[in-house]
Amino acid sequence: NEGKELGYTNEGGYNNTIRYLTNIIGLWLIQETRRELKGKGQNVSFAEMAERAEKCEALKCIIDPGDPSFTKPGDMIVRVKDYLKKTNQYVPETDNEIFRCIYESLALKYKDALLKLEKLTGKKYNRIHMVGGGINAKLLCKFTADACGVEVVAGPVEATAMGNIAVQFIALGDIKDVNEAREIIAASEESCVYKPENTEMWNEAYNRFYK
Repeated sequence: NEGKELGYTNEGGYNNTIRYLTNIIGLWLIQETRRELKGKGQNVSFAEMAERAEKCEALKCIIDPGDPSFTKPGDMIVRVKDYLKKTNQYVPETDNEIFRCIYESLALKYKDALLKLEKLTGKKYNRIHMVGGGINAKLLCKFTADACGVEVVAGPVEATAMGNIAVQFIALGDIKDVNEAREIIAASEESCVYKPENTEMWNEAYNRFYK
């Protein structure tokens, strides 16, 4: 019941395993913001969005990426600003500040999920593995390490495809088991490690996020 209240659930996995998980909206907000700008004639790449965000002042305003107001497509910039007005926070004056707000808020959302997981399991975790296309957003990986106060290991990018292939090789008998599959993938893909910095600043920001 406690897990249900905190948004965690059980998902069936390979070989009768169970994955304990919670779903977070992820980079949808960034994707929709980019799509909105593109519709206005501003073709800004994801890399450029992160580069611009990095130059902005840190943690001026925070949203909850899981708020229902952000689930619909379109008008993401307006909805971010409306949320910030509603919560009596600083409202960004530039698109770059919007980018920064979204990236930082996602990192704080990950911290929230981590703290809930630690509460539910009674364990402390000193490393987060980030996989999939989202790790191309290096700024998000860095912010996640800072916000959560733990090491972040990012990679591989094509995690879903590689996992699928590995399971099929196991079924064919070409790979012994999941452990060997993980060793092969780790040896085939280069991971990037991010160390936490400025954790005190992020802890203060999380207190605001939680409220």
